[in-house]
Amino acid sequence: MMLATGCSPSPKSDELVELERMLQDPAAQELREIPNAARYHQEARQLRRVAEEAREERRDELSREYAILGTLRYRTAVAVASQFEAAERLKAANAKIEEVNPELRATNESRNALARDIQQLDSDIRAAVREQEARRRADASRRESTFEAAQAASTDTTSENLQQVNARIEAAEAARAAALEYKADAYERSRAVFNRAESQLSNARSLLQSQPGAAGTILQQVNFAVQLFEEAESTARPIHEEMVEKMRPENRISVLRQKARDNFGGPYTEEEYQGIRIVMARMFVPQEANFRPNTDAMLDVLARLTNEYEEFSIQIEGYTQRRGNVTENLATSQLRAHRVRDFLVERGVDASRISTEGFGQERVRFSDDAENNDRVEIILRHSGN
Repeated sequence: MMLATGCSPSPKSDELVELERMLQDPAAQELREIPNAARYHQEARQLRRVAEEAREERRDELSREYAILGTLRYRTAVAVASQFEAAERLKAANAKIEEVNPELRATNESRNALARDIQQLDSDIRAAVREQEARRRADASRRESTFEAAQAASTDTTSENLQQVNARIEAAEAARAAALEYKADAYERSRAVFNRAESQLSNARSLLQSQPGAAGTILQQVNFAVQLFEEAESTARPIHEEMVEKMRPENRISVLRQKARDNFGGPYTEEEYQGIRIVMARMFVPQEANFRPNTDAMLDVLARLTNEYEEFSIQIEGYTQRRGNVTENLATSQLRAHRVRDFLVERGVDASRISTEGFGQERVRFSDDAENNDRVEIILRHSGN
């Protein structure tokens, strides 16, 4: 007996290792919140402790049996949780059906009224289209008359005139390139003018190929194209320069930092390299991964910021207060980070931007109010250079 007492315990059995792995899984924390499943989960934890005690007493076979029983209790908890969730889903579906049935008649009446409104709107649109088409045909007829008159008046076919036409086409190409440098074809306020210039230049080229003698008409069209390209450039330039300035990383970071301070408060925002850290304190029920009541508003603000600043990566860090089991707190902190990630993804944030990590109770931030440490910290960092 003395020799046995002085020896080290045997290595953990595979069954005990597996039981510990299941209990440390973040998903195991959710079992504690589900009726009936919590009891089996608690029994599994108790069996893990007695299995460990038996191993330390070198009663290896008994330790292995306790571990097997603990595994069975844990799996029972998982099965009970699945049944509970299925029952809840069925209850919610039945409740939804009860809510929907009284509203069907009102919905049908609204739909019929909407159909009548759509029919009237469709009639108005058709009338407007007919009127617009008539104006378009009248404008086209006037342009055609102007073009034919100019063509009839133009009879010069000299080499000098063709050289002048080619020189103006090159000028139009240069004006076009200058407009494109400021993305005149992309901005709403300059796009229509740019497209008109493109059409004028294309028509002039076609006319030069088919009727090179109509130099006067071609010059008129090219000159008009140059004028339109220059107008498009002057309209797009300030818009483009403003957009470029706003999108500079240092400006985007600066504006994000100010918005974070305005929404979350100065004490809960910290500057990070190329970004910001947001401390969301007292977000969770102690020792759980469930959000406290009245936290949706702050989460919605976070979702809006992360969607607006889509070039920033998102790192979510979960924490707990120093209370309870260290291993379980680590799992809880990981689950908290996952809950915030899932909330953001549901609000349209790209999951590939998000990374998560749990730090448990090891990084206490608030010493005066322990429950503030039931928190997450969000690091938004600009992903560009």
